[in-house]
Amino acid sequence: MLITEFSQSKKAWIELRHQANYWKTQHAKAIEREAQCKAKELEKIVSHQAAEIKELKKQVEDLTAQNAWLKRRVFGRQTEQSKDSEKDENDEKNFSSSSEDSPEEKRPRGQQKGAPGHGRKRRTNLPSVEVLHDLKEHEKYCPICGLPFCLFPITQDSEDIHYEIRIVRRIHKRKCYLPTCQCETVPGIVVTPPPAKLIPKGMFSIDFWVHILAEKFLFQRPMSRILQTLTMEELHVSQGTITGGLEKIKEMVYPLYTRILERSRRAKHWHMDETRWMMFVVVNGKTGYRWWLWVVVTKDTVVYILDPFRSAQVPKNHLGENPKGIISADRYSAYKALLSENLLIAFCWGHVRRDYVRIHDTRKKLRPWAQEWINRIDELFHLNNKRLEVLSDKDKFQAADQILRNALDSFRETYINELKSENLHSIARKALESLRNHWSGLLIFVDHQEIPMDNNLSERKLREAALARKNYYGCGSQWSGDLTAALFTIFQTARLNHLHPKKYLKAYLEACAENRGKPPDNIDDFLPWNLSEEQKIAWKYPRGSP
Repeated sequence: MLITEFSQSKKAWIELRHQANYWKTQHAKAIEREAQCKAKELEKIVSHQAAEIKELKKQVEDLTAQNAWLKRRVFGRQTEQSKDSEKDENDEKNFSSSSEDSPEEKRPRGQQKGAPGHGRKRRTNLPSVEVLHDLKEHEKYCPICGLPFCLFPITQDSEDIHYEIRIVRRIHKRKCYLPTCQCETVPGIVVTPPPAKLIPKGMFSIDFWVHILAEKFLFQRPMSRILQTLTMEELHVSQGTITGGLEKIKEMVYPLYTRILERSRRAKHWHMDETRWMMFVVVNGKTGYRWWLWVVVTKDTVVYILDPFRSAQVPKNHLGENPKGIISADRYSAYKALLSENLLIAFCWGHVRRDYVRIHDTRKKLRPWAQEWINRIDELFHLNNKRLEVLSDKDKFQAADQILRNALDSFRETYINELKSENLHSIARKALESLRNHWSGLLIFVDHQEIPMDNNLSERKLREAALARKNYYGCGSQWSGDLTAALFTIFQTARLNHLHPKKYLKAYLEACAENRGKPPDNIDDFLPWNLSEEQKIAWKYPRGSP
């Protein structure tokens, strides 16, 4: 009995030992699985956090670059010209080369110390006025004996340049005549006809209106400041009086504006650009007041077009159906939409260069890389300038042209090889891909020597509009916007054709006045390319003017 119970107890004990070992093994496996799960979860967390850290670092790098670029635009040098020496990387605030790094001290601008001068200009083109100066009465006698001095028949002369503003009220006195004959064909009194007025029954002369228009649309001064200047000269004029006159003048100058538009449309090469312009009018289908001021520059016209939209339809409408020629423009998509078999787009190398200038100024690690590309682009500008200098010499031109083409081939091979690198920074890759995508348009200047490498001409013409936008912000009505585009066009076209803007506009407005405040019948005679030699000489732009 005892042996049987012992045997059963032993079996039970052995079974329990087996179960204990089994559950120990299961427990160990569970602990191992738990450890593996925790390791995998920790690995996922670490991987996720590493990705977050990488993304945050990229955001910090991008924001740092953006901050550096904005600081550069606000506080840095505005010119794109760079010095030959490298920038000091240890000083992030220094955007120009230090004088210690330059092997030779740069020659200062202007008249050099010790160099012979050119003498004072006499400026005999200015009208002269003699001003007589005399001694005071008590100074005309000898201080010792009291005898008077005798007037000597010569004068000691000197001169200065005097500036004088004078606003006067002109009273036109028209002579009257009575006939002395008995013919009775001329009854009553014969009166000299009144002078022509730009605005019938208006109080201001043509010269006054030319002054107002030039101040506003040539020198970009706000009307409130113009009226303040007149007030300082004892002339008080209300804003409404001037506004009413400008609205009437718009109807006179707009036909001249449309003639210049037609001339621009018939060209074969156009520089195009656009900038924002505020128009405080409500337009169906448009939200907000931001319009766009487009500029189109040809060899003899500067046209400004004010439109609510920034789409390709604006230049399409200006050029008309099936235009043929070349457009110099930036890489904005609206210009790319114009590309056709007969219309080529020559992209601006200046905008390409700015890609690398921005990288250079905002990405410290990429500065050496960006500087190399800036130097390559500068070399292309230099070689093209050398080529154009010998354009009239066929043999020299062919040699210079081949040097430029070889440099462009090397340029293309370099960016293609760099794009194959897997370690290329994303910002650098983006810049090189843009270069590759626009390469065919960037090469148009090679086969068309009359096409410049950049689009700086239209950008310079938009500076006038940018200054106006800063000073008086925009326009408050549709007619005011039309007047702005028209006078911007007339003034800048006159300057492009070397005509004095105020004299040119005055002559046209005088013709309007002769036609009783309406556009003259012979508008085409006032177009700059139709002027006679006498008119060109009379309205010639002053020498030395910008």
